[in-house]
Amino acid sequence: MNKAKLLYDVVMVLRNKEKITGVLTAYLQKDQQEVFSLRNQFAKNGTAAKTTVSCEFTLDGKQVKRESCTEFSGASLSCQDGMLRKFFHRHHHGQNHAAEGGCSLKGLLSRISFMFGLFSTLKVDEKEDGSAVLSLNLSEIPEELQTMLREKLNQRAACHPHCGVLVGCHTVESLDGIMLLTVSREREIEKMALQLNGGVVDARSEPHALTATADVQFAW
Repeated sequence: MNKAKLLYDVVMVLRNKEKITGVLTAYLQKDQQEVFSLRNQFAKNGTAAKTTVSCEFTLDGKQVKRESCTEFSGASLSCQDGMLRKFFHRHHHGQNHAAEGGCSLKGLLSRISFMFGLFSTLKVDEKEDGSAVLSLNLSEIPEELQTMLREKLNQRAACHPHCGVLVGCHTVESLDGIMLLTVSREREIEKMALQLNGGVVDARSEPHALTATADVQFAW
């Protein structure tokens, strides 16, 4: 099966959908203890959308639970505003972004090679009924790309140490996992699943094991 054609069809089908509903669940464990959980029930119909979110996380040794329900419309305007916020946020907090090669030709080529590396590792298993399962195993991507991924995660954590669910500064030392994407014969996404296993080191040079899982179920 042509991987590029399959991905193109999936993206086009999703883009042309006026109505999208589904549920996202995510969990994070540190040293086999759950420190974060999330459930997001979302629905989109044209330019109107609604999300119902509940999450629990550990903060200063205490369990915190937060729930919210948001409704909005005018998706195109919201997307533009979001892009503007990201643009100004990046330039405000990323003074050394250009020095890291983010806006240089080298940075652009690095991102392109990273995407091609992931694409070459992507596997497609076509079923008899016409559906397909796409899988991406991080352990199978080139070591250079694995290093690049860890560096990107560490750079993001260093820029926003107060925005994560892990208290204090953590450096990713190892990362492994697999992503699965199930699509129907009509090229509709039915399910996305992600599982990551990694090792991090905190500010006191103490190692910790992390396990993260995420699952998205779509209903058409």
